[in-house]
Amino acid sequence: MSTPPAPNVPPVVVDGSGRMLRLGRKLGQGGEGAVFELEGEPTLAAKIHHQPLTPLRAEKIRVMAGMRTEKIDGLAAWPTNLLSLPSGIPIGLIMPKVVGHKDIHHLYSPKSRRAEFPGADWRFLIRVAANLSRAVATIHEAGGVIADINHSGVLVGQDARVRLIDCDSFQIVDAGKTYLCDVGVPTFTPPELQGLLFADIARTPNHDNFGLAVLVFLTLFMGRHPFAGRYIGLGDMPIERAIGEGRFAYGADATSFQMERPPGAPPISIVSPAIAGLFERAFARESRERGRPTAREWASTLDAIEGQLRQCAFSPSHWHFSGLPACPWCRMEAATGVALFSTDVSPGSAAHFDIDAYWRRVIAVEHPGAAPPLESPDAKGRVRASVEAVQFKQRRALHRLYALIISAAPLPLVLFVSVPLAGRLLFLVAAVVLYFVARTLVRLTNDTTVFRQKARMDHDRLEKVRDEWQIAAGPGRFDAKRIELEKLRGLWDESRDLQKRKQRERDDARHGAALNRFLDGFDIEAAGVPNLNGNRVPMLESFGIETAADVVLDKLDSVPKLEKKTRDALVDWRASLETQFRQEHASGSVSFDEQLVEREALAEQMRIEAALRSGLQDLQEIQKQTLFARISMKTKVEEAQRAYVQSSSDLKAVGR
Repeated sequence: MSTPPAPNVPPVVVDGSGRMLRLGRKLGQGGEGAVFELEGEPTLAAKIHHQPLTPLRAEKIRVMAGMRTEKIDGLAAWPTNLLSLPSGIPIGLIMPKVVGHKDIHHLYSPKSRRAEFPGADWRFLIRVAANLSRAVATIHEAGGVIADINHSGVLVGQDARVRLIDCDSFQIVDAGKTYLCDVGVPTFTPPELQGLLFADIARTPNHDNFGLAVLVFLTLFMGRHPFAGRYIGLGDMPIERAIGEGRFAYGADATSFQMERPPGAPPISIVSPAIAGLFERAFARESRERGRPTAREWASTLDAIEGQLRQCAFSPSHWHFSGLPACPWCRMEAATGVALFSTDVSPGSAAHFDIDAYWRRVIAVEHPGAAPPLESPDAKGRVRASVEAVQFKQRRALHRLYALIISAAPLPLVLFVSVPLAGRLLFLVAAVVLYFVARTLVRLTNDTTVFRQKARMDHDRLEKVRDEWQIAAGPGRFDAKRIELEKLRGLWDESRDLQKRKQRERDDARHGAALNRFLDGFDIEAAGVPNLNGNRVPMLESFGIETAADVVLDKLDSVPKLEKKTRDALVDWRASLETQFRQEHASGSVSFDEQLVEREALAEQMRIEAALRSGLQDLQEIQKQTLFARISMKTKVEEAQRAYVQSSSDLKAVGR
């Protein structure tokens, strides 16, 4: 039996042909209105606005109903008719009913993807991104502009097909008249429109192309927003400001914009060079004038990469671009501790890993030893002053001689000319004054500042090179990687006995595993946390905070410039959920899915295995880099030493 509409919604509405329709069960609700079933119309739904439609909005819906094509109907919940109250006041619209589809946010968010799209791997994500691009291209080719393009307007099916919803907000043109869209989401809005009033702006496909690029990036990069990064400058850098200033956190110029991608996030190079190039073009500052990649460009390029993927040798659910030397998802899972794709693995897929043989390979990587000691600059013995210093010293000596001769000019008058005693004293004073004046002029014309500055610069450079030498040629990075691998081996050993693991989780379920699963069911975007601005959610998600289970101090500390009131609100929200969990399970009984625990234990084992394998490759590469640095940096170190010894010798020669 269907649930009747809410009391403030009329149970009966009238379509454009005068047909009376009865509303059924509410399917959902948004900012503008609510969506209901229509009794006797299983393939249609009604969107009823909270407020009566303006005459312009009603006219727009009539126009859109006349624009329908079979192609549009296949990808969008396009308006098919205007709905009015029995009194004739327009109140909503009829549109195709979308079933079996879910919000695209549930696909690109790793935690919800594993629950809502259990079979989705990166191939699936690429297919969805390509289908989304085709849908946007179809709207553009029909003369429309989505305008308010964002994740809440896209639904995805288990077959990777995409349906666009909230189509009545699209911008359309009919008979030379433009029906504008007066809404937009800042985190999907191009820089040239940031902070403007949408109601007065006719948007273009190039504006849509920015929002499309953001959605494609979110889909391919596990929910990371392209402009949500770590700002290394002063002050806060919200996503809207970063967009306005062109601070693409994953781009080739990110460093020049004082941006770094979030910890654990993969670089843009994980996609093919062609797709990386599209992202760079879409988010470049000059894209507003030169144009961004079109939806058709995205579709064709994404279609092409699907044939360039290969399966990870260590994690069967990992697919990645074949041009990469290693699987990026293994590294990301090792860095974040979050499984990115389906955890459905069999015991046999993890049991083949021979940890003992693997560890023998780790031990076989020879320790590079301490960095060879640098020879002290003073150890090279006495160094002759440079030609410049010798010439400077000679020139100054000659100038001093001239000064002495000039100052001695009055002395013959004192000694050999008969003048009164007062005159003799005057000439003597004049000689002394001339000497000091000439000496001052000699100092001014023979300043040693250049030699002092050169010695100081060479000293600073030598210290910098020494620091670089210790980092690149020392064993620090090698030792840190060995310690990391030893910890991973310990985790592997703990995870091998699945029965013990299951028993331990069962015993500690109330306070550990079960609580974590409970908290994972509460998404921060839908939680309505006080003081949590909706535009702040993408930033939190980009730093791995998706559900209440992620609200932990380490992750909160990683989010740049997170306001204290927001942080406290998140912590309080999690605490309230923990209290709810304890109350619901006060009796001590906790439902426990043993198969789920086993799958998660196996998945964790696979993640640890992938981290171990990539860690061995890192260890071998670090050893090679360390030994190579001792050869390649030797010349640089020796040059810095020679320069400092020479400048020190010159400074000593000319006098300080």
